[in-house]
Amino acid sequence: MKQTGLWLLIFTLTTQLVVAQKRVIPANRKLSPVLQNNTKLLTSKQEQVFWIVTSNIDSARNYFNTKQASVRIIQEYAGGLLVVTARGTQIDSLVLSQPFVRFVDVPRQPHEELAISTYDNSLNTINMVHKQFPGLKGNDLVVSVKENKPDTGDIDLKGRYISTPLSSALISSHASYMCTIIAGGENSYYTGGGVVPAASVISSNFASLLPDADNDYKQHRVSVQNHSYGTGIENYYGADAAAYDASLINNPGLLHVFSSGNSGNLVSTGPYAGINNMANLTGSFKMAKNILTVGATDSFGTVAYLSSRGPAYDGRIKPELVAFGEDGSSGAAAHTSGTVLLLQQFYKEKHNNNLPPASLLKAVLLNSADDRGTAGPDYLSGYGSLNAWKAMQGMVNEQYLTGSVTQGGVQTFSLPVPANTRQLKITLCWLDPPAIANAQKALINDLDIELVYNGNGQVWLPWVLSPAPILDSLLLPAVRKKDTLNPVEQITLLNPVAGTYTIRVKGSAIPGGSQAFHIAWQTDAADQFQWQFPLGIDHVRSGENNLVRWSSTFNTAAGLLEYSLNQGATWLPVNDAAPLAAGSTYWLAPDTCGTALLRMSINGQSFISDTFAIAPTPLVQVGFNCPDSAMLFWDRIPGATSYRVYRLGEKYLEPVVTSADTSIIVRQSGNSVYYTIAPMIGDREGLKAYTINYQLQGVDCYLKTFFADLVNGNTGSLYAEIGTTFNVKSITFEKLTGTGYQALHTIQPVTDIIFEYSDTKLVDGVNTYRVKVELNNGHFAYSNPQSIYYFLTTRYIIFPNPVSSTGSLWVLTKEEPQNTQLLLFNTVGQKVLQYRLTQTAEAIPLPGLKNGVYFISIQKNGKREFSGKVMVR
Repeated sequence: MKQTGLWLLIFTLTTQLVVAQKRVIPANRKLSPVLQNNTKLLTSKQEQVFWIVTSNIDSARNYFNTKQASVRIIQEYAGGLLVVTARGTQIDSLVLSQPFVRFVDVPRQPHEELAISTYDNSLNTINMVHKQFPGLKGNDLVVSVKENKPDTGDIDLKGRYISTPLSSALISSHASYMCTIIAGGENSYYTGGGVVPAASVISSNFASLLPDADNDYKQHRVSVQNHSYGTGIENYYGADAAAYDASLINNPGLLHVFSSGNSGNLVSTGPYAGINNMANLTGSFKMAKNILTVGATDSFGTVAYLSSRGPAYDGRIKPELVAFGEDGSSGAAAHTSGTVLLLQQFYKEKHNNNLPPASLLKAVLLNSADDRGTAGPDYLSGYGSLNAWKAMQGMVNEQYLTGSVTQGGVQTFSLPVPANTRQLKITLCWLDPPAIANAQKALINDLDIELVYNGNGQVWLPWVLSPAPILDSLLLPAVRKKDTLNPVEQITLLNPVAGTYTIRVKGSAIPGGSQAFHIAWQTDAADQFQWQFPLGIDHVRSGENNLVRWSSTFNTAAGLLEYSLNQGATWLPVNDAAPLAAGSTYWLAPDTCGTALLRMSINGQSFISDTFAIAPTPLVQVGFNCPDSAMLFWDRIPGATSYRVYRLGEKYLEPVVTSADTSIIVRQSGNSVYYTIAPMIGDREGLKAYTINYQLQGVDCYLKTFFADLVNGNTGSLYAEIGTTFNVKSITFEKLTGTGYQALHTIQPVTDIIFEYSDTKLVDGVNTYRVKVELNNGHFAYSNPQSIYYFLTTRYIIFPNPVSSTGSLWVLTKEEPQNTQLLLFNTVGQKVLQYRLTQTAEAIPLPGLKNGVYFISIQKNGKREFSGKVMVR
């Protein structure tokens, strides 16, 4: 597989640096830290895969052919990267010493990062984007999830998974979770709703830690690739990191989103070796500069304990973002990938179907993020927590700038700042060329940003963190200074003076050509309040604690939080001192079904939420599942005016009927078997029930359960349950006799769904029962038969009788059989079968006996204990 384009940039830069250095890299410096720490791989005589970065692929190919070395090239990447199979001994003796070899590494075994187990699209304001832009659903966009394959039968992905040769043969629930978070269709339940429910999904096997071929991204129109996996803690810039940096440059409009990892509590390696709880990203590929690496937070926006932290190996800020991921960074990356798709769709619709540059997306996302923890960027939360709504506002209002600079060049932009601004934030971002694998510093092109107030010439520099490998230094807050490490630089200014400012971007170190960049900016006004949850499209669960959210730029510490169930006629207290800076508080919603409002009062001002629904989650059940039709029913919900029934269509749930009834009959005529319902509160829809497959709910044609059991040693206990009383005339327990089934007990009229009966007249041997359901239309439904085995006068029960010659004869014994033999004789006295019994219930295969009557004898310790006849047919 060959890639073209800016992979050539790797080769060019490699050649330039080699010429400038005029030296040969020692062999041990060519090894990745993984190989340096596992030298056994270089003494192994077994073939395995290696990555070799060369200064000239032709030289490498010719050398391998000339030496007749069994180094087999299986992939070539233009720019010098070879994926080969070879013995470790050959890499050590024949390859490392060659001057064209720059770097050697081995692929590692990836593992999935943990998936989130809870649902919350309000922390990162994804629900606000959904409300403001209901048409943005990821239409005509394709996301690739690089890991194992999702369950393609998952109804939340119905009709939108695209099968390609790139996918793994292994199916993983983790992959299904990631695909659902990104693009779930909300067909199973509201938690199955993704950020972009109309996007298409493909899967790419993460057995290869390198990016897919450029042509693969283009052929399948992939604009986002999600990577929720990792290896071990790897602090170096590997061939894989360079490959991902080149992949983004080579594929305009593509963005790679990685999870930071779940090793935040582990000790670092490499340049930060021995430091606890820092610099523990899981994979050298996450050291790439142009990707987006995302850590995890809980529902309150606090960085999760296990979320991997920065810095990158060379001191760069990692992760760049954090997002909700209650149990791991997998879900955080997936939420971010979905948000990127939302922004891409908006930009495409506004710019002639062109995708936005990745550097623009990164600038907008990082600039709009909500600051967490220590003020300014830090190594735990990067530039802050994902705020999808603010990012979208930046795109809508085109609060971004585009430019390029050459070595020593300067580009300036004028920026007016209005009065009453609480904070001004500016973020510079560019896609940096890939560095040489194992480079001590990854940054190639160094740009610098400054903010100047035109009124007095005051200058502000970007925030910079200390990269010193000392824990106390890594935890220090950022300071304003020149940044020489990061391809992202950010300036914030609190309470700026109103007026005109100038943004300067300088080309401080650009070895060749020019470097394009993007700048995102935003101004947050003072004394603003905005509800984030619940919105009009959200559902509040009745009788449960719900985490309500808001954003506030008031300096006031607390506000009065209230709710109303009658459109604001009266208000009831929730919290008389809701902490505004926290942005959230729990509210125990009343156990009701209706609509409600929330109100926050601050300094005499009131901010009222959208009208939203409060409702319980209904439960859909199956009354009967007969060959021609099935009945679904649910409990009546006080406050609901009607119920809307949904059926799963080609891709999504589709409304079937809206009715005040609490049941529906569906015809078995090839329609979908997946159904759910939603209570209606006037014209507002409440929370849908879990979608069910009515054929898999354990209900047959009216009968749900029937079993028979022996109790007290002499009584048959019969229990039956039906799915519904609808159209049921009578229920009858029947017992099998020599003349067929005879009625034991009939219930009529039928007013309950559970029935019991005791049979005190058991017969010696097998007692077989069934349940008959008589319907008002004269039809009948029968249960499967159930049997009780009763030992009254006999010690043995033999069945079935007659028995098929190709079947088995069952023998039940009252006690554990010891030294017990079963003998079978034909009518002329010949023994045709002898079998030793070892269990109280045993199936005896018949040796293809001819049809006819046979005599059976059971002997214990040589003494006959049972005799009888059996018919074989």
